[in-house]
Amino acid sequence: MQEIKLNKDLSKLQDNVILGLTARQAGFSATGLIVGAATYFFLINKNINSDVAFMVLAIVVSPFAALGFFNYHGLTFEKFVKVIIKQYVLCPKILLSRLENYFYDKDKQKIIIMQKMEAKIYDEDLEERSI
Repeated sequence: MQEIKLNKDLSKLQDNVILGLTARQAGFSATGLIVGAATYFFLINKNINSDVAFMVLAIVVSPFAALGFFNYHGLTFEKFVKVIIKQYVLCPKILLSRLENYFYDKDKQKIIIMQKMEAKIYDEDLEERSI
């Protein structure tokens, strides 16, 4: 009997749509190309050298292409931005921390009495040993 090996985490499998890219990655890459082409033609019309235009083009297109591959703890870029906006803009919470021990405050007198008794027993024990 043969054993069939399966990927342990099937949720990470992605369907390739175009040139080995997922639909999301291809969409962001296409958006980057469109924005890049618009930037390039805008710079050429402003009489900027084509070498400089290509350098600016690379800087403009790179973030769009990278966003298609962005994955942080299983979150895509859109979900990550949504979480960040919700956490820091829509629902910011200021958490105050102060040390408070209800049980210590409740039994403080008993604890002080017990510490004094223990210290007294320890002192008596030391006196007996020194004699």
